[in-house]
Order: sequence, then C-alpha cells, then structure tokens
Amino acid sequence: MQTYLVPPSLRRAFQRVKENHGCAGSDGISLAVFESGLAGQLDILARIVQDGSYFAWPLRQIEVEKSPGSPERRTLLVPAVRDRVLQTAVAAYMEPFLEAEFDDCSFGYRRGRSVRMAVERVYQLYQQGYVWLLDADIDDFFASVNRDLALGRLSTLVPDETAVRLVRLWLDSPVWDGLHITRPTLGLPQGAVVSPMIANLCLDALDDRILAEGMRMVRYADDFVVLTKGRKAAERAEALTEEVLASLRLRLNEGKTRIVRFSEGFRFLGTIFLKDMLLQPWKPGRKRLKVISVAPPLPEPFFPQRERRPLRSYPAV
Repeated sequence: MQTYLVPPSLRRAFQRVKENHGCAGSDGISLAVFESGLAGQLDILARIVQDGSYFAWPLRQIEVEKSPGSPERRTLLVPAVRDRVLQTAVAAYMEPFLEAEFDDCSFGYRRGRSVRMAVERVYQLYQQGYVWLLDADIDDFFASVNRDLALGRLSTLVPDETAVRLVRLWLDSPVWDGLHITRPTLGLPQGAVVSPMIANLCLDALDDRILAEGMRMVRYADDFVVLTKGRKAAERAEALTEEVLASLRLRLNEGKTRIVRFSEGFRFLGTIFLKDMLLQPWKPGRKRLKVISVAPPLPEPFFPQRERRPLRSYPAV
C-alpha cells in the first residue's frame, strides 16, 4: 500500500484539513459528519483508491469579494472533505520530491517560507546594487496553466504512478455552480489542495532560466520581480520572461508589467518599495470578505454517472 494511504498518513491529513475549518463540498458532508465516522471513512478512501474506483466529487463554486467592498469577484472551488483529505495526504508525499527541484527564489506555498521573507529578499538585493527590476504579472495565470505540460514534468519527479494519476484526476475535476456541472479543460482549480504545488512546479522552469542568466528573482506563486543592476538587463529579463512563458503557453499581462527603478517606487506583495524605504499601507482593521454566492449541495441523483470518472480511467502520464 502506498505510504499516503496508510491510516496514520490519512489521519494526519484529516487533522490538517480540520485545522483549516473549511465548509462542506458539493456532496454536503461537513467536517463534523466526516469525523463522526472517521476510521470507516478513511478505510473506504484507501480501498477505493487501491481498486481504482475512486472519483472526485464536483468542486463546489463559491464567489466572494476580491477585496472588502470591491465589486470584483473571486471564484473559489471547494473540494469535498474526503477529496481534501486525500489531496492533503498525496501533497505531503510529493512535497520532498518537488522541494528538491524548487529554487531559493520561490517563496509561495512552501513550508518555512513567507511573504515577509520574500519582501526582505527584495530589499537585500536592492542593498547589493540591484536597483532596476521587471515588475511582472502573468495574465490570468491559474486559469491558463496547461495541465499536460505540468503533469508531464510532475511524472518525471514523482515515482509513484498512482499519485500522478490522482493529481491528473483532481485537475480534471468537474465544477458545480448550483445549476450546471462543467469540466474546464485548462487551468488549476483555485481551492484544490494540490493546485499551489503544481503552480510552483509550472513556474520552476521560469526560475531556472532566469537564474541561469545570472539575474536575481523573487517569486511568490505567480507574483514575481526580476532584479538587475541596469535598465538594459531589465529589458533582457522581460524578453526572456516572455520567451519562457510562451513555451509554457502563458503570457505576461502587458497592462500590469513594467520596468521600473527603485527610486520611482513600486508595490510588491502588499509592500511599497521606495528607495531604501519599505512602506506598509495602513488598513483600518481586517474585514472578512463578503460571500456573494454559494452553490448548494449537489443531490447524489443529480450527479450523473458519466461525470463520475474513476481513477482507473486516467492512464499514466
């Protein structure tokens, strides 16, 4: 049996899911209900993965404000509790293999790393004379990731074929918006436990190329800056970034990407950099984001058999 399917691994995964206090997925099963029969639920989960009958419930769509009071919306896709547990166990198994590949310039969604550390790294590089930078933004990154490219790379790093097939199944999960079940063919579902890890894996190719050119980079998920000592080098960084992203079938958002000098000031990860000053905008108390809409639970009779794609139907990458 795979290590991520043994009871201790699944129990640890459940505890991590429980600590996040998430809501029920589209199957309507809450954390409390799942926990009330935990041993049996975990046994069933391990068994159906082993026999290949495991399938993922549709992701439950929730729309919230992009920021407090903003008319813009952010769409979250919430997996069922059982799917979150299994994803968490598989992510813990894969983490050492992927961490061995990731570079020091990457700070997002990695154990022991933080926004503050990324901000401090940018300031340290400024003090070393890196006063020009490419302030970059990837156009609609999470919705644009090519899954085949990401999974192809994942399969070269993770030795367990079932784990890779599970990730492929989760990225292919249907979405329940309360009226319809759809199945996007592109991108990473924001809400799936494995999505941040796959996002880092996808952009690791960009990290490698930038660093190989002797440039300095600080990246937090899809938010990054490339630091140089002169404007021409920053322009070269922009051209190189466009080239690498094109190979990943991604592109820069031209309206939000610019070359700037520290003396002009710029904002990165919520911090304003201006010469040798770091400024944190004042926020009058943290407000909870308003929930705009929540898809209701999906009654089992309305979840068609044709959409219940079992693990066995996903061949190795």
